[in-house]
Amino acid sequence: MHRAGRFTGVVLTTALLATLTLAASAGAQEGKSTKVHLTPIRGSGVSGTATLKDVSRGMEVTLNVQSLPEPSVKHINHIHAGGTCADVQAGRMPPVTIPLKTIVAQQDATGSATTFVRGVSLDQLFSQYKKRLIILHAKAKKGGGVPPGISCANLAPLPSTGGIQPEAATLLAGAILALSGAAGLSALRRRGA
Repeated sequence: MHRAGRFTGVVLTTALLATLTLAASAGAQEGKSTKVHLTPIRGSGVSGTATLKDVSRGMEVTLNVQSLPEPSVKHINHIHAGGTCADVQAGRMPPVTIPLKTIVAQQDATGSATTFVRGVSLDQLFSQYKKRLIILHAKAKKGGGVPPGISCANLAPLPSTGGIQPEAATLLAGAILALSGAAGLSALRRRGA
């Protein structure tokens, strides 16, 4: 019975180390580029993705959206600081920190734009100390100021800034569940002896 307990300990340790290695590598791969999903707010139905990647002397932000309500309409979009998508949904608009290129709605209800942001890296943008988000805005009306948001993505901290990517979190949660199950089986075996 002593051998079985030692074997279970070795298996648990090996599983934990393998999972932590996978989690670290999943986060490390995101250091150069990351993608976030824009989700509809205020019932707009507009969604899409924002791909952010480090490039020479800055970063590149590419937005691809679909389900835009009206062809040929220009939609401004920005990176905002000091809030979340939940704040925007509740009518609290955080300040603009980085303007992005305007998206023009196409006939098929899609739109895209790529913006080069000089002097900013992903690590700086995704800092664990700042809440940031990307907001795609509704059609602007003359004299109406910044229109409300219609699609939004929170920019969660990257692993290199103290955060953890969703892929790594999923792996870690799986490892914890597996280890808990193995520990429980080990305890049951010891009781049965």
